[in-house]
Amino acid sequence: MRNREQESPLETTLRQMFAREMTSRGRAFVHYNALRSVEKKSCECDGLDAEIRFNPERVRSVMAEVDTESLRKRVCFLCPTGIEENQLTTDWQSPLHSGEEGHYCIRVNPFPIFEEHYTLSAARHERQAILPHIDDMFALCKEMPHHTIFYNGPHCGASAPDHFHFQAIPLNTLPLQRMCDRREGTELLRTEGETRTYKVRKYAKSAYLVTGKSRTEVKEQFLKIYQSLPAPNDDEWEPRMNLVAWYGTTNEEYNLLIILRRESRPECFFRKGEEQILISPACVEMSGIAIVADAESYKRLTGERLKHIIEEVSLPTEQTDNMIRNEQRTLHVGVVSNREIRFRLEGEYLLQENGKGYKGEQTATLEDNQIRFDDGLYENLSFMEQGEGASFLLHDVTIGIHFHWERKEEQRFAGGLQIIREGNTLTAVNIIGTEDYLQSVISSEMSADSHIELLKAHAVISRSWVLRPLLNPPAASSSCGEDSPTRHIRWYERDAHTHFDVCADDHCQRYQGITRQTSRAVEEAVLATWGEVLTYDEKICDARFYKSCGGATERFEHCWAEEKHPYLRPIRDARTNILPDLTQEEEAGKWILSFPEAFCNTKDKTILSQVLNNYDQETQDFYRWQVHYTQEEISELIHERSGIDFGTIEDLRPVKRGESGRIYELEIVGSKRRMTIGKELEIRKWLSSSHLYSSAFIVKKETDAEGKTQGFTLHGAGWGHGVGLCQIGAAVMATQGYDYRQILAHYFPGATLKKI
Repeated sequence: MRNREQESPLETTLRQMFAREMTSRGRAFVHYNALRSVEKKSCECDGLDAEIRFNPERVRSVMAEVDTESLRKRVCFLCPTGIEENQLTTDWQSPLHSGEEGHYCIRVNPFPIFEEHYTLSAARHERQAILPHIDDMFALCKEMPHHTIFYNGPHCGASAPDHFHFQAIPLNTLPLQRMCDRREGTELLRTEGETRTYKVRKYAKSAYLVTGKSRTEVKEQFLKIYQSLPAPNDDEWEPRMNLVAWYGTTNEEYNLLIILRRESRPECFFRKGEEQILISPACVEMSGIAIVADAESYKRLTGERLKHIIEEVSLPTEQTDNMIRNEQRTLHVGVVSNREIRFRLEGEYLLQENGKGYKGEQTATLEDNQIRFDDGLYENLSFMEQGEGASFLLHDVTIGIHFHWERKEEQRFAGGLQIIREGNTLTAVNIIGTEDYLQSVISSEMSADSHIELLKAHAVISRSWVLRPLLNPPAASSSCGEDSPTRHIRWYERDAHTHFDVCADDHCQRYQGITRQTSRAVEEAVLATWGEVLTYDEKICDARFYKSCGGATERFEHCWAEEKHPYLRPIRDARTNILPDLTQEEEAGKWILSFPEAFCNTKDKTILSQVLNNYDQETQDFYRWQVHYTQEEISELIHERSGIDFGTIEDLRPVKRGESGRIYELEIVGSKRRMTIGKELEIRKWLSSSHLYSSAFIVKKETDAEGKTQGFTLHGAGWGHGVGLCQIGAAVMATQGYDYRQILAHYFPGATLKKI
């Protein structure tokens, strides 16, 4: 019992209101008297001294239906029309807001859990959403220092999600709050000024504790956590969470316990018979006091079962452990280049070059080697979003450049926008955090409905690929090939970009901003692997990927520079590691003309639809394929693609093959000249109007009765360069039960996972 002399003025007013409410013998009086008969039992639960209570009067809250239709039909019990006629109210005006916005009605909770229990509801009817009210929560803590203030999210225990409200109970009532107040069972993650962020390591392991003397700084740390959470479901408006706050009068610190949620109710709530436990976790349950509404549930609920319930409804710890510790590294992504960039700013954007705000349709044009925009000339343009939810659209973005499915589309992006000059063109650059970038890359590279283990594997390799040159800068690039009258060997390195980090097309990683819908599974994959990269010899791996290896993967140096990467070596894409010598023409022919067992040898439409976006599914022959050209067609094609007049093409002769059967040197024999070309991408570019699926092919030359060349049929295997992760093979592995670590170990032998 607290000393009345230590009460704040507001606490004194509330104590007096509570006493008057109890003398009125109304609904609250009856239910508070009923608390005396509540059954209680203690239990140890995952390191916390927890408590289980049987309170039949709470059945209304536990069983509450909070869907839109149910809320529409019932009277709001926090509005004047829904409260008991004689129920007392104390009005409280937030010192941080004037007028109706900061007006709250404090009442004795008529359906209490504790012997002193208040509801603090907004005077106006507005939905449960914390961001407009977080400052008021801190203000209430300071004005009620002997109480704990808590907030149940709209889908995390709030029985009135349509009307904003806090609740208040005596300080130190909740076991988890007491433990955190002593800094027990917590791990310090970071310190910024006098504000500290802790990770809770017992009981509610998806929880964070933020403490500090400055309300503003504690709020800033809360917003960082809030903004890093998975996006809400379509019918929800904020991430799932419970909040518990209190003010320490001894150390004069604000304390905010943030409990991250995945589910509203556990599976046992919906089961029948012996498996059913009627519990609907909210702040109180997530803080160590489990309330059940029927006797059978009380008998069945133990500390061990409570542990599983808390884990089930919490956001998984593997998603949260590094989410707060790590700041997102900023990336500059080149999206589209043209002499004119047309775009639409949706929301307020500030142009740093002139300090003005802009929104709506805009155009930037190259003029006299400068950028013409809004009647001014600029060297560069830098638009930064102002406020939550701002985004921008870029018109006429080309995707799949030089590939068979090339097309233009309108794309939407979050983050900042830069427009820079590159030679005779302008380039639009998206400024975005690495982890946000990865969510788009994964959704752009494959279906967002892919298996979660495949998505995790892809998150790791995409993160590794993009961070490698930033954290382990390569030495100055040497020439990307050689040229002579008889040899043309060329490869294409990612370091072609000098004004931004990566481009948005397949030259780097396919990135389409927030144009594609990002699924919760993609968000979970990025969060679960936050900061995780592949390393070899203490350096980030050059983690490459492609669609289908065709049964065997290739060496790095057969596609790019003569650099050996031990983790990018040939492997058989199957449970067996036996691989024929595909560097030999006879073995390569047998291999390519057959359909050997491999993870990526699948025609399962369900798997393929998980891996491939709609336009990738326009191509069906992933594993084995063939292309036919007449002699006239191949002669014209090579002339057009190479710019070299070979005359009539007489033969195509593989000179060197890698261990996957991919040709990395091919001799082209024409009536006017002959030349050896490479490496694999150059071969694919010269032998197709877009890109040949792969360079793993054999050549069948067709002749007439006189032995004259009539045409060529290329029989091929796989889609892509074949170095690193095979996306289709990895998808099959995931569906067969392999986790992402096993998938990565298969395609990157010898590499290790490391968090950075």
